[in-house]
Amino acid sequence: MKVPTQPCAPPTFHPRPSTLLLQEINEMMMYRYAWFALLGLLHVAALANWTPSNLTSTGHKSMTTHNGALYLATFNTGVQKSVDNGVSWTLVNSGLPLTEGTIKVQSVGSNGTTLFCGTESGIYRSTNHGASWSIANGTLTANASTYVNKIYNFNGVLFVVFSGMSSNSNGGVFRTVDNGTTWLSAYNGLSTNMTIYNIDMMDGVLYASTNTALMKSADLGQSWSQVGTTNYAVYAVQGIGGRIVALTTFGARYSIDNGVTWVNSTNYPVASPPAGSELLAYDSKFYAITRSGPIGCYRSSDGGETWEVFNTGLSAPNTFVQEEFHSSGSTLFIICALDVYSTPGSTVGLPEQEVAVTPKPYPTVFTEGFKIDLSNSEPGSTVILVDATGREVMRFGNLALGVVPFERNGLAAGTYQCFLADHRGDRLHLGQVVAQ
Repeated sequence: MKVPTQPCAPPTFHPRPSTLLLQEINEMMMYRYAWFALLGLLHVAALANWTPSNLTSTGHKSMTTHNGALYLATFNTGVQKSVDNGVSWTLVNSGLPLTEGTIKVQSVGSNGTTLFCGTESGIYRSTNHGASWSIANGTLTANASTYVNKIYNFNGVLFVVFSGMSSNSNGGVFRTVDNGTTWLSAYNGLSTNMTIYNIDMMDGVLYASTNTALMKSADLGQSWSQVGTTNYAVYAVQGIGGRIVALTTFGARYSIDNGVTWVNSTNYPVASPPAGSELLAYDSKFYAITRSGPIGCYRSSDGGETWEVFNTGLSAPNTFVQEEFHSSGSTLFIICALDVYSTPGSTVGLPEQEVAVTPKPYPTVFTEGFKIDLSNSEPGSTVILVDATGREVMRFGNLALGVVPFERNGLAAGTYQCFLADHRGDRLHLGQVVAQ
């Protein structure tokens, strides 16, 4: 017998009031956004931390990037190389001199084609990525008190800064355009009692911090003059985006008019920074080594106007022994005597971007002449050729915009540095050309 089925009653819906539903949705959205915000803050905090390399060596001095690898100058143990962005390191000391059983390397740098390091026995170079080194000191001298303390590359010209005062025999700054075969003095205009601490380039002008004034050079180190009224000690200088920041005997200062006038930073932690203080412009920020014990590293995100402590992740001893900064692509390094630390950035190094927009002569090796695209330059500018001794040998004036040809006109065979000068006389280094 079949039992008749009862029809199922339709389900009863009880819609919630729209205001209640919206309230719950809003609460869920706020909850989710709160988590996203927290994760974002944690992510930013993680990016703001320094990560140690956990090196077992000590006495680290400086770092450079060459052919995609990192090179670290380490006093007493020589030069170390890393091909994995600082995760692991190997010694590359073949050819470097031993002094009392140790390899006393004070600095390391690169001009893009050749590696250089400064030792207490002189300047050494490597043309095979650190596999071997040879002396490249020329007529320069070095010892335990006067040695190459800094190495810079500006538009393909290598500069070395000695630890001693500017003079013919006791230090100063020198440059080379032939990979260290010859060295040219680059201290004309610097007094003999000046000790140069570091150099930076902004808009084609070199700035040098010294123990008596801030100096500048518009002709790639051939001559120097004082910046404004900065007749006081300047221990570090960096420029970015038309703004110069300096650590001076009167504290941290910044200028937005090329050093004519200066404004004091409001909260830099050291009223009178000592010698050895450092600055680096990177990732649209300024980073500072205070050289003041536990104060350690500071950072400015507003062009040097205000500063914040930036030591998270550094071991306590390494806030006392910070040496230099180095930027390599999207990574910033701080070199400490006891270890090397890194933190990620969001951009590539700013100096690399500035070089990329500079007009370049082509072909760089020529027989009849070369050309330069001056389409984006100032009309009426001048191109100047300078030989290996620093002497001006040819000048082409009142140039039009566009691609401009330059005839050889009896120019002797050799290597020449090419500069572009505007109506004010300021010079921009465009590179080098070789007349065959």
